[in-house]
Amino acid sequence: MRIPLTIVGALLAGSAACAPALEQILPPAGLYRLDSASTSSIPAPAPANRVDTRVDGANGDIVRRERVAGADSGEKVYEGKGPVTHCIRPRRISDALYSSAVALASCPDQSSEVGADGVLVHTANCPAAVVTLTIRRIDKVTWEYDTVSATRAGDPAADLAWMRPVLEREAAEGKTPEARAKAAQQLRDLPRLQRELAEKQVAVNVQYAKALREAKTPNEAAAVRATMAQSGKSVATQARQRVRWTRIGNSCAVGAGG
Repeated sequence: MRIPLTIVGALLAGSAACAPALEQILPPAGLYRLDSASTSSIPAPAPANRVDTRVDGANGDIVRRERVAGADSGEKVYEGKGPVTHCIRPRRISDALYSSAVALASCPDQSSEVGADGVLVHTANCPAAVVTLTIRRIDKVTWEYDTVSATRAGDPAADLAWMRPVLEREAAEGKTPEARAKAAQQLRDLPRLQRELAEKQVAVNVQYAKALREAKTPNEAAAVRATMAQSGKSVATQARQRVRWTRIGNSCAVGAGG
C-alpha cells in the first residue's frame, strides 16, 4: 500500500479503514530513549573516508571511530551530557517520523509504503539527497528506525531555493524556540548566502580563465580544464543510521512512567 506523506498524516488523524495499521507501526505518544549507531562515508577518492558513531541513549555517551585518508583514529569515547530522549506529542506525525524525515516533509517527491509485514518505508527524493526511512516495531515498547541517505554530487552554488521550504517548516514547527529562531534567521540569510556563493564562483572562474591564458603547454591547459570541470561540485556521500526507540514514559515528562 503506497501513500503520499500528506495522506499518511490524514490516516493517522483518524481514518477508520487504514489508521489502525499505521498506528500499530508508528510509536504512540510518549517519551522515548534513543540509542543509535550510524555510519557516514565518502566513497571517493580512495581510500574511502568513513566515520562510525554510536550513542548510548541512557547517558548520551558517544563512541566514534574515524578512518580518513588511510588513517584510523581507533574508538574514542566522549562523555555524554545526559539521556538522549525524544517526545512524541499526540497527533503529531512529524514527531513520529523524527528525525531525518521531519526536514524531508518539504521535499516535493516523497511517499510512504506499508508492507505486508507491517513495516513502514518512507522515501524522499529531494534536490540534495535521496533518503529512505524504514520503521519496524520490535516489541511492545521498542521500535527501530533505519535511515539510509545518499547526497547527490552537484554544484552547491547553483541554487539554494530547495532549502527555503525546509527552513520555513522548521521555523514554524521546530521542537524548541531556539530551533525555530535559528531556522527563521537562516531564512533571512538565504538570499545573502546565494549571492555570496555566486560571487565566489565568479571569482573562481576568473582565476581559471587567467590560468588558461598563462598555460605554457597543451597538457597544462588540459589540466586546468579538468580542474574547472570539477570546480564547485560537491562530493556524493552515503550515510546510514539505525536508531532504537524505547518507550520510557506515557507522557513527555521525564519520570512519568511507562
